[in-house]
Amino acid sequence: MQVGRYQVLETIGTGASSRVVRAHDPLIDRSVAIKLFSPQLAQGDARNHFLREARVVGKLSHPSIITIHDMGIEESTQTPYLVMELVEGQSLEKMISKGSIPFPAACEWAAHVAIALSLAHRRAVIHGDVKPANILLTPDNRVKLTDFGMARLASHQGKDTSVRGTPAYWCPEQILGRAQDARSDLFSLGVVLHEMLSGINPFHGDSIPTVCNQILSSTPLPPSHSNPSIPAALDDLVASCLAKEPQLRIASAEALADQLFPLARRVVPKPQPIAVPEPSMRSRAARLLRSA
Repeated sequence: MQVGRYQVLETIGTGASSRVVRAHDPLIDRSVAIKLFSPQLAQGDARNHFLREARVVGKLSHPSIITIHDMGIEESTQTPYLVMELVEGQSLEKMISKGSIPFPAACEWAAHVAIALSLAHRRAVIHGDVKPANILLTPDNRVKLTDFGMARLASHQGKDTSVRGTPAYWCPEQILGRAQDARSDLFSLGVVLHEMLSGINPFHGDSIPTVCNQILSSTPLPPSHSNPSIPAALDDLVASCLAKEPQLRIASAEALADQLFPLARRVVPKPQPIAVPEPSMRSRAARLLRSA
């Protein structure tokens, strides 16, 4: 199968409105990842909307953001696509499925995601779908945030995107159909950070209404409830991200990173061995007399 000049080799991921394939770029002789969207995005006004949004996302350049190399619409199938760098590694989602993450590593990874979001927010770009599946970790432990702006790209008529993404990472304003801004991404990142620290999503349930009700009305237990080694400052930071009202959350992604990096450098305290007091001279002499 060909997509533009790219030779598709295999499918490496699928989603509700797109799929990702591994492909080869013969012009530069390199492997790439291609995200293929629904042909609906190539019809009518949606075509210009797709190209406009893709150009905005394509201008984001940062070591912690997946690089977009190319974009287009495959005319024979009317399939819109984005060509991205191929990142070897695994998703944060897969790592969390194995258990909680030590808090220094969780803070470092979340801080790098926050820095990536900070760059996007300065360019007036909201991610809209921050979740573990969209955070990749390379073999050398670098963080890559992917699917920037995909929630908007998936909405081919530019309508409200409150039903896009994964419910457990939605922010309250998204559920209520209100306007979203940079602080909406911070709520979602707060959910991810809580999940890394505790091993459990703070808003889980067996139905979308149950999850949404928890996000709107419940206050999650602090991560230290599951892991006592987590410092109180980190509990407070997570709570700040998860404030129901946007104006009560931490001010910016940059401010969040500034508080996370010092926590990432803290050492997890190790249990100290119980000190056994040295016997006194008198007790040692008594033992010697008894053994004589």
